[in-house]
Amino acid sequence: MEVSEAPEFRQALIKKIAEREFAERTGTHCSDLLYCLNKQALRRRLGDQPTEQDTLLFSLGWATQRWLSHKWTDEAPIEMDGILVTCDANAMSILANPNTVTMFFIPWELKCTYQSSSKDIMDNPAWIRQIMAQCYVQNIATAVLTRFELMGNWKSVFGKKGEKDLPENGRPSLHAYTFKFTSEELAQNWDWLRNRKVMFEALLAGGELLPKILAIPSGQSYECDWCRFKGVECLVE
Repeated sequence: MEVSEAPEFRQALIKKIAEREFAERTGTHCSDLLYCLNKQALRRRLGDQPTEQDTLLFSLGWATQRWLSHKWTDEAPIEMDGILVTCDANAMSILANPNTVTMFFIPWELKCTYQSSSKDIMDNPAWIRQIMAQCYVQNIATAVLTRFELMGNWKSVFGKKGEKDLPENGRPSLHAYTFKFTSEELAQNWDWLRNRKVMFEALLAGGELLPKILAIPSGQSYECDWCRFKGVECLVE
């Protein structure tokens, strides 16, 4: 038997995935507004292309979303106030009786992450704002979010000797959450997104980069830690 690596096949596979999944970004998407506006704008202004690592990392999300939702594609985007909002799936596709004639829509956002399953779900403000936007454009107050935790609670790796093999500390793990919002919460979140849209589109038109206090949403200063533009294109403090 002879075994050797196949770098050409590997590269062709990654290229195929990237071509299928990374479409040219046009318009203002909800996801553009949830994170650092400078980073999102620079990606487009500089024609930034996904790295091999980007492709492989995002593949975890694409694969688990399609596996859990039983759907190959996202829901069709909805545009409101010039913002494109796309739901991953309809939670009723899982909950509804197959014989039900009318199946109403409940936004279902699917996340695949290395974060610990013990992390409070509310410590992900961008995720919460995203599903609130999905509720707003669908005129519905309820949404479902699933978090597929690749490393479980990490105790299988960093736990004490007696903890590592316990079933509750295994990996991966899956949690599901139901959110119910008030109309005031949804309206306030949408106003926040509309304000972000104005700043983002000014950046796309060539405007000066924003100071961090405006570019990065509250509680997300960690974005600078691994940003590829830090200290090169983006010198803003």
